[in-house]
Amino acid sequence: MTRTAHIVGAGIAGLATAVALAGRGWAVRVYERAPGLRASGGGIGVTPNGMRALAAIGVADAVRARSVVQAHGGVRAPGGRWIARTGLRFVEERYGEPIRALLRLDLVRALADALPPGTVHYGQEACLAGSGGPTTPATLVVGGATVESDLVVGADGIRSALRRALHPGHPGLVDTGSAAWRCVVPADGLDVVAAETWGAGQRLSILPLPEGRAHFSALAKMPPHRAAGGHERLTGLFGRWHDPIPHLLERASRAELHFDRIEDAARPLDGFAHGRVVLVGDAAHPMTPNVGAAGLALEDAVELAQATAGARSWDALRAGLAAYDASRRARTTRLRAMSRWMGRVAGLSAPVAVAARNTGVWLGGLLPEAVSRRSMDAMVGWSVPPPR
Repeated sequence: MTRTAHIVGAGIAGLATAVALAGRGWAVRVYERAPGLRASGGGIGVTPNGMRALAAIGVADAVRARSVVQAHGGVRAPGGRWIARTGLRFVEERYGEPIRALLRLDLVRALADALPPGTVHYGQEACLAGSGGPTTPATLVVGGATVESDLVVGADGIRSALRRALHPGHPGLVDTGSAAWRCVVPADGLDVVAAETWGAGQRLSILPLPEGRAHFSALAKMPPHRAAGGHERLTGLFGRWHDPIPHLLERASRAELHFDRIEDAARPLDGFAHGRVVLVGDAAHPMTPNVGAAGLALEDAVELAQATAGARSWDALRAGLAAYDASRRARTTRLRAMSRWMGRVAGLSAPVAVAARNTGVWLGGLLPEAVSRRSMDAMVGWSVPPPR
């Protein structure tokens, strides 16, 4: 009998999960409330763990064709001084894959193209009606009609409605006191190098992209009640930083600028699965953007498909979802704590603390190749687990 899986959300997590489950024999349908394929936020870096996950579901070559390899990285001060700098060849040598950069939309397209036509139903908002159990299917309400399936996957993002339905007593998200602007701009004529620049309570990262473009992400401490301020606020905060930052900001005035508050889960969930419903990606483990959330979402997709590959009975499905839950909650809870710590270090604002941080990074040899070996192993050392 064909097993059916209905997925809510057609972002990276939802589409990757659809590809992974379809590859394991599930009949998959994806519901996306947006009218068409979309991906906000501009560019994205895919780390080796994400590339291994993409390879496991057959999409790695498509992503390689749309991306560029990040050959260098480092941290700078606002005046331009390098606090730490390194070549990134060691990443491929140690983990088997380099860090790749591409448009987030191109990653989403590569995943969508790996699905049979008609799999994704756009302009369809799906609400959970029942989580199902041993003898009953999971149910969604879509466009006023009830649809049933053997498995429902919540991939509906950081403000997940499915998460709220499964965990009504969870306190939800908390504002971290910071905000972020993201944009993709033409980089022709500019000396664009992958790097983060750390200021006092502010940081800006630059990511070179294919076809002569660059992505930047600017973060700043900002009370929740303060308005975004758009391009004017962004230029006021970062416009006097080292080249090519002023030029990137000037070009951002003619491009689409995304603004978000930085939010985190008030606390980790006590379970990613309930009945026949399971959560993946930001719906399962919202966290601050310091450890590669896209890579974690891709891992979720692979591990969920693998854990449920042979689940043709309720007992087998329940066991598979329990295995997925145990593995993914343990890993993402550790990385959520690491992400918070990294954000606090990079976001120091008191002058003495900033000086101590930058001196510590410089004198302590905290280069990615050396320091970060343990933290990098924790973040990107994931491999596809052996079959259950």
